[in-house]
Amino acid sequence: MATVIQFKRSSTQNSVPAISDLALGEIGINTYHGRVYTEKNDGSASIVEVGSNPASLTVNDAYSFPTSDGSSNQVLGTNGSGTLSFRDQPSSGITIFTYTITSTLTSITGADDNSATLSYTAGSEQVYINGVKLVSGSDYTATSSSVITLEENALSGDVVEVVAITSAANLVQGFFTANTFTATTSDQVLSSNAVANKSIKYVISATHASAGTHAAEVLLINDGTNAYFIQYGDVYSNASLFTLSSDVNSGNMRLLITPANTNTTVDTFQIRHS
Repeated sequence: MATVIQFKRSSTQNSVPAISDLALGEIGINTYHGRVYTEKNDGSASIVEVGSNPASLTVNDAYSFPTSDGSSNQVLGTNGSGTLSFRDQPSSGITIFTYTITSTLTSITGADDNSATLSYTAGSEQVYINGVKLVSGSDYTATSSSVITLEENALSGDVVEVVAITSAANLVQGFFTANTFTATTSDQVLSSNAVANKSIKYVISATHASAGTHAAEVLLINDGTNAYFIQYGDVYSNASLFTLSSDVNSGNMRLLITPANTNTTVDTFQIRHS
């Protein structure tokens, strides 16, 4: 008669063994999910999951993947400390609307071939018909933010493309920050990026309801241990609204701020180089 060898096991949904449940190297199985666990010890005992259907996933003890899927067209991004999460893709601010013409017409509007509704910033659009660029004011009129009016008829079979810069576009998404500092505490974090970003250029704009506006540019670098910065191009309407400092903290290069006034709003635009 065959001998059945069984490991420690639980049929309870989401049950995970504790360190006290397994000896070092011993295997436990959750039969509800088909997940396998073992105890490891790299100086500190812990339970790790192995197998093809993990509830969580960490790679090289460095990158932790999310436990659920994101939304359609989202991408994985890192916080600079090894934690990955789903987030919206940065917008380029440029959309190409394509219309395959099925009748004689001069008005281009509404849903295109991909069901996207025409929207653009007048004066920033480009219009093509069968690959030939049209001239605004001569070949077409940007009637509104949702209509292109051709001077000559487009015929059935023609393809009209509108390259549009949308009014809601954020061309610096992902490299733009906005903070409001309610206190004048010294060395508050204005920006924090992984030390892999060896140099960053900032354009900083600070505003205060009564104290005015202060703008400056900053270059920030690091050598992995320390951060160094230079501040230049300062201009302000009344008086300086902030002072800056920098450091490396927990693997991140940080630009720190000390506001001169409470409730100071500070925006940054960053150009990063790794």
